[in-house]
Amino acid sequence: MRKMEAIKLDAQVRLEKNKFHKHNLRKNGFIPAVIYGKSMKSMAIAVNTNELQKILGQAGSNALIHMNVKRDGATEDHQVLVKSVQRDALRGTLIHADFHQVSLKDMVTATVPVHLAGSAPGVSKGGILAQPMRGVEVECLASNIPDAITVDISNLDIGQEITLADLVLPNGVKATGEGHAHVVAIYTTRAADVEEEAKEEGEESKEKDE
Repeated sequence: MRKMEAIKLDAQVRLEKNKFHKHNLRKNGFIPAVIYGKSMKSMAIAVNTNELQKILGQAGSNALIHMNVKRDGATEDHQVLVKSVQRDALRGTLIHADFHQVSLKDMVTATVPVHLAGSAPGVSKGGILAQPMRGVEVECLASNIPDAITVDISNLDIGQEITLADLVLPNGVKATGEGHAHVVAIYTTRAADVEEEAKEEGEESKEKDE
């Protein structure tokens, strides 16, 4: 489990905020964005679309970014995380981003992807591999966010599971969910069917309530 590496991204303060200006930004390879945090006022900026897409593609949404913001001939340095992004519904291209300024001394929460490693013996015996948890919410310093959590399933047999409490996390990183929650499990075919039926019944009940 490697820590998320810090990455640099340049930005420019955005004075104009109307639709025409935003359209021109996107036309020229930039997207409008916003930085906010508890120690600063919200700041409208513009960032290079390809550079941000590259960061998201290579490091993921939990990347700690050293953002250099140009304003009035000076450069401000902000440590930020990507809070959210908006994409064009048809083309899937980035159209807006929100960045959250963080302090390297403050604890933050982030959802880290779970990667499975190895081959489970239970699967070769006819069991069904289920991964209810594909991402784990953790609490740690912004500089300590893991890029992924690797779970070894090479000893997992039918009827066994790995829970949130079983995960081996780096020092200073804490999972925030219920310890008994299943991250991955090997079910018999019947157990898997029962779980799927329960899930479908829950969805139907929710639809009725709505």
